[in-house]
Amino acid sequence: MNKILFACLLLPITLGYAGPPVVPTIVGPNTISTPMDEYGGTFTPDGKTCYFTIKSPSTISTSVMVICESHFDNGKWSAPTIAPFSGRYKDFSPSISPDGNKLFFVSNRPVNDKPSLDLWMVERKDNLWSDPVNVGEPVNATAAWEFGCSMTSDGTLFFSSTGNSGNFDIYYSKFVDGKFEAPVRLDDAVNSEASETDPFVAPDGSYLLFASSGRSDAVLEPGGGYPRGDLYVSFFKDGKWLTAKNLGSRVNSIAEESSPSVSRDGSKLYFASERNFISIPVNPKLNYKTLGQSLNDVSNGLGNIYEMDASILNELK
Repeated sequence: MNKILFACLLLPITLGYAGPPVVPTIVGPNTISTPMDEYGGTFTPDGKTCYFTIKSPSTISTSVMVICESHFDNGKWSAPTIAPFSGRYKDFSPSISPDGNKLFFVSNRPVNDKPSLDLWMVERKDNLWSDPVNVGEPVNATAAWEFGCSMTSDGTLFFSSTGNSGNFDIYYSKFVDGKFEAPVRLDDAVNSEASETDPFVAPDGSYLLFASSGRSDAVLEPGGGYPRGDLYVSFFKDGKWLTAKNLGSRVNSIAEESSPSVSRDGSKLYFASERNFISIPVNPKLNYKTLGQSLNDVSNGLGNIYEMDASILNELK
């Protein structure tokens, strides 16, 4: 990515511009999005609180994943703090319900003294989050891993799971009479032989965003490259899900994209990306000082959270 393009990505909303940016722009540079690895952003209905994941680097040792929160006040995002329900286990991919009263997340905290990768939930009571509760069966299958979820206004939960196949696919489970029904796997209009994760469903169930890596229509670096996650959308029409479409190069880069969501008013598309300062060949040539500055900058290639105008979804409809 050349320096001019990356500078555009860092530009804040200009004074007097009321709408969201038309190109991906970093959310909260050096507060929410930093040289650390951030992803999995979700926003309260009023857009004034962001919950997101920070992941520590890992090689042969396990990584730390915590859910943090930041508040928008006086025109800027506050210094993040670790959410009160996080900080001891691998907690990631938070997702707030349309009414803002529930927050779901993925965690490896033990169930019956056995480690598991399940969906958990906290509820807002008296303006505080409750203790985490495992969503339980049939959503959390005993032999499967669950990996991200999103809820519609009527309580239907869309989530990613390895299910019986061992491959991450997207399922939904309706909430009826106070409990979740048996999950249903979405058909091949959404799911594929690749992995489908990080679902975000519109509150009215009219469209579904998700991440997938390894599809034939993925945005790749020139000359190939190994598969990285791209973002896709499928629309619900006449009682069925339409064939998913890649969001294209205005959203997807040659790097990893994940964790899509849309603001409650439908104006902003949020997602995480690992796009960075590198282009091959690098122009101008790097020296040790500029390399060090770049690797310690928000553009170093670890995850950041971006926002842009969500009208691109209408264009793909």
